[in-house]
Amino acid sequence: MKKNGFVFVESIAVLVVIILALTLFLSSYNVLVRKSKSKDYYDLPKDKYLLYSIANLGDNTQSFSVNTTFLATKDNCGTYLNSRMDNCAQVFNDYNLEYFLVVYDLKNTLESGAIKNVSGIKSDIIEYLKTLKKSDGTNGINYIIGVFKRDGKKYYASLVL
Repeated sequence: MKKNGFVFVESIAVLVVIILALTLFLSSYNVLVRKSKSKDYYDLPKDKYLLYSIANLGDNTQSFSVNTTFLATKDNCGTYLNSRMDNCAQVFNDYNLEYFLVVYDLKNTLESGAIKNVSGIKSDIIEYLKTLKKSDGTNGINYIIGVFKRDGKKYYASLVL
C-alpha cells in the first residue's frame, strides 16, 4: 500500500505551520527592534537636566504649574519663558531645543483631544506624549517636555512638574 500522497500532504502542512510560526516571530521581533531604537531617543540625561535647569531659572516664586498647556519655540517663546530668561531664542539655538512644551493634566489633555488645539503641535510630539505615564491614579500628571534636534534626529525628554 503506497502512502506517498499522505506523506506529501503532511509535509506541506508541516511547512505551512513552520512558515506561519516564523512569520509571527519575525513580525513581533521587528516591533521590538523598532521600539528599542525609538527608546534610544527618549529621555537622555543631558536633555532632562537641561529641562530641569530651564524650569528652575529665574525667580523661584514663578512656576510652570499653569492651568493650561503651552508650546514654545525659538521664534515664539511666550510669556512663560521670556519672564525666565533674557534671550530665549539663544537658549533654543545653543542647546538644539526645537520645542518646549508644558502639559497640564496629560491624561485629560490626551483624552479630550485638547492637545491638537495647541498651536504648532506636531504629531511626533503627540506620539511621544502617549508613551508617558498619564495619571497617578486619580489626578493627571503635569509635564515639561523638550524636543531636541541633533544630527537630523529628534530627541525627546520629559520631567514631571
